Amino acid sequence: MALFVILQTVFLLVLMHFSPCTKGSSEYLVFPTEIINVSIHSVEECLDIEWTVHLHTDILNLKMIFQIDISRNTTTNTVEQKNYTTTLKSNKTLQWCWHSALPLECTSHFVRIRSMVDDERFPESRIWSSWSPSVKSEGQDSSGQFHFFPKEKVFIEEGSNITFCCISKTDKDKIEFFYDKIPIQGIKLNSHATKFEVNNVPFLSVLGTNAFCVFNSSTQYINGTVLYIEGVLEEPKDFSCQTQDLEILNCTWDSGRDQLLPNLHRNYSLFEWFSQKRVDCNHRNWCIWQLTGNMQDMYNFTLMAENKLRKRRTNTFFNVTHQVQPKIGGKIFIKNINATEATLAWDIIPNKRNLSFLCQIEVYHDTKVIQYNTSTFEFNLRELQPYTKYSVQVRCCTANHFWKWSEWNSIGFITEEASPSGSLDVWRNMEPISGRYKVKIFWKPLPTFQANGKIKKYYIAVETLGKVLKDIFSESDSNSTEIIIDQQSFNISVAAFNSVGSSTPSVIASGDAENSMQNITEDRVNGTGKEIYLSWQSGPGEIEGYVVDWCDYPQEAICDFQWKKFSPNITNATITSDAFQPGVRYHFRIYGLSTKHEAYLLEKKTGYTKELALDCKPEVTVTKLTSTSSTLSWKDNCTDEPQNGFFQGYHIYVKPEEGALCDPAVFSDNIKGCEYTVSDTKQKTFRVENLQPHSTYNFEVKAFTRGGDSLPGITRAILNNETSPERPENTNLIMIIIFPMAFTLLLIIVLTLKIQWVKEKCFPNIPDPCKSSVLSLMNFKGNIHQAILNTSECIPDIIEIVNKSEISKTQGSRAFLIGNETAQPTYIYLLSTGKDQGGICFENFTYRQGASDFGSCSQIQMMPNDPMWSVEPSENSLKVKKDNIGSLDNIPAVEEANLNYVSQLAPTMPGDQGSSSANLPEPRHCSEYKKQMVIPTGLALSLPTEGDRSISVASFDQLEKLC
Repeated sequence: MALFVILQTVFLLVLMHFSPCTKGSSEYLVFPTEIINVSIHSVEECLDIEWTVHLHTDILNLKMIFQIDISRNTTTNTVEQKNYTTTLKSNKTLQWCWHSALPLECTSHFVRIRSMVDDERFPESRIWSSWSPSVKSEGQDSSGQFHFFPKEKVFIEEGSNITFCCISKTDKDKIEFFYDKIPIQGIKLNSHATKFEVNNVPFLSVLGTNAFCVFNSSTQYINGTVLYIEGVLEEPKDFSCQTQDLEILNCTWDSGRDQLLPNLHRNYSLFEWFSQKRVDCNHRNWCIWQLTGNMQDMYNFTLMAENKLRKRRTNTFFNVTHQVQPKIGGKIFIKNINATEATLAWDIIPNKRNLSFLCQIEVYHDTKVIQYNTSTFEFNLRELQPYTKYSVQVRCCTANHFWKWSEWNSIGFITEEASPSGSLDVWRNMEPISGRYKVKIFWKPLPTFQANGKIKKYYIAVETLGKVLKDIFSESDSNSTEIIIDQQSFNISVAAFNSVGSSTPSVIASGDAENSMQNITEDRVNGTGKEIYLSWQSGPGEIEGYVVDWCDYPQEAICDFQWKKFSPNITNATITSDAFQPGVRYHFRIYGLSTKHEAYLLEKKTGYTKELALDCKPEVTVTKLTSTSSTLSWKDNCTDEPQNGFFQGYHIYVKPEEGALCDPAVFSDNIKGCEYTVSDTKQKTFRVENLQPHSTYNFEVKAFTRGGDSLPGITRAILNNETSPERPENTNLIMIIIFPMAFTLLLIIVLTLKIQWVKEKCFPNIPDPCKSSVLSLMNFKGNIHQAILNTSECIPDIIEIVNKSEISKTQGSRAFLIGNETAQPTYIYLLSTGKDQGGICFENFTYRQGASDFGSCSQIQMMPNDPMWSVEPSENSLKVKKDNIGSLDNIPAVEEANLNYVSQLAPTMPGDQGSSSANLPEPRHCSEYKKQMVIPTGLALSLPTEGDRSISVASFDQLEKLC
């Protein structure tokens, strides 16, 4: 072979020496090209170029470079130059297809080619040949017809660019382009062709997107196509192959994102290079390859993914025996099962080609797992628990070259029963009754790992001095029994039975502990929210342990008795239970267990997991109040019974109002005040001192525990400067009631003692007309008692003159009264004389009835010159009856004062009724007595008769002033 190469090189050198292309003393190899064909390949949508080179027949395997120049519209408009490298073998025709972004039908394209030898054997020949003549590929722009390219349905990848072109008939036609109804500006290629570019196209619809041109010529013409956008085909990832039985190879991969167009299918295929076999895959992410029995171990696969737009490929190379995932054939077998052992067996696939395996076993029991490894297909399980359910699973892998574990294969089984192991946890509760003991025996069921089977019954035996007094069998679902025995020492044993045997008996012995229970004080302990901490003193003598018992529900009839045992070196414990509740008092008894199984009560404890406030409310009163202190008293039903918490005393809160002061603290409503604590639960009074006088305070009394305060008892007090005696809280209310009652009682007593004085002041006696001195001035014709005035007989507002004087002339008369004959009453006016003459008016309220509104005798109004009536009946006119006028000489007191006693009204005598009543004006109403007066005699004047009436005139100036 080396000789052949040497000879070939010598031959070429000789040939070069005789070559016609020389330059100076050197010769060059230059081979011009000849273009055979340039055409549009419609299927591949590319410009297909074919050319050839005429080589010497003696030159073989010459490496050359061809430069291809492609122009558009004209030969000078180069759009791309491409170098094409190949090795020539004789005069072989060369072919290359150029893909253009612009559809090739849109315009004409020109192609020319030149060549250069690129062979290491001829380094001096690396020069370009001349260009071949240009060959034209004719476009449709000169066809004189409307065209739109590309014509057919177009499939492109999402995010790519695409170019459309529209060809008009003439250069005067107007062209518009629309992509999804959106107009796009174009670029003129020539007078007839225009290109339109759409970049980064998005996916819009599986139905495609319209792209079309509108040609506006003498008529409108539309031409276009539908554009379908598909997602970019991704290269398959995670390509691998494996086998489970060395017969079928299963290859899998990740195909990437889903395709956007359901009708644009993806195709996957496997090609194996050693066997040169190809298999088309029916699924997008896995494929089956049938292994042959020719002992081929090495495989080289190429996975190819392709669609209409793109191709992707990936490779894998492996030894098939290194990529085996075995599987368990069938089920796992369980055999030779007893109480503590069992044997597992299974089959493995593939079991050929001398493959070795490693198997893993996992045994599950009560959330626990134990792992075993083995290289065989059978395994013996030991140290199992009797009558216990187990779950076992097995998986395997190849031992020399680990690839993957097989799938888990599992099975379950139950071991056989055995006699119960250990002994029961037993305790008792003893109550002395009528010289005997009522003993209730409790036990806790054996855990599963000690029961070793299903418990059928419990056996309880009571023995004393080696003699069985009682024996009882209890049902399997019970946990207690009750017996009555005499007060003597005895032993109680309890054992559990299953179908195989019994457990070791548990023994407890009676002692004198119950007799000393009353002498042990119950100590208080504190909880921490969900648990209670206990501690105790070590027991006397030899102690084998301690027992703490209590009730989970101490307030219920069935208290759910509980106990817990501790080793002798433990003297404290934290007791917890899901049944513990806040506000519930729990009682604990702590026993010591002697080596003879006798129990002795050591201590008693009581406490709460969490204390709450007491459910009570004090009733508070203020029993003593001074200017600087207040004594509070209260009553309540707060006790230390097992309710909510330990009663520890009272909190007293003092809240000042309006700037009052006390020792600083914080009140319940975040207002500063005072706080005091009474630790004695039996104390019901408290004195609050150092208060501020003239201030108001609110007091609250609350019973408290470690859990807080109870509802408050509230009262209020006002402090004064003076010290007040003891008085109850509702002193103000008592005063409001007592003071009015005392005042009313005092008023009644005063009125009773001074009734006569009150009567004289408030209700004077009515004057007796029969005893009046006025009667002495009158000449009555009848009985004097007939002169008593009756209301029905009164003539209002008329004055009767009882003493008449001679009047010679009228003096300063204001008005006149025209009277009748002298036998009739004379009507006068009281006239002012201008002299200083006196007159006395006084008022008599005896007959006052409230019917008149005129209280002064000075307001006398008369109507002068009225012939129809003599006196205005509605006012203070004076009526004088002449027949009743007496001499003033008979009245010394009046005579000395020169006065006449005048009555505002005068009675009409029976003898005068016929003469006077007919001519008197009828009054409007019957007025009451208002005033009586004494007037000087000089004021009453007699006037001459006018007509049939006589006139009397009186001066009124003095009277008006006096009244």
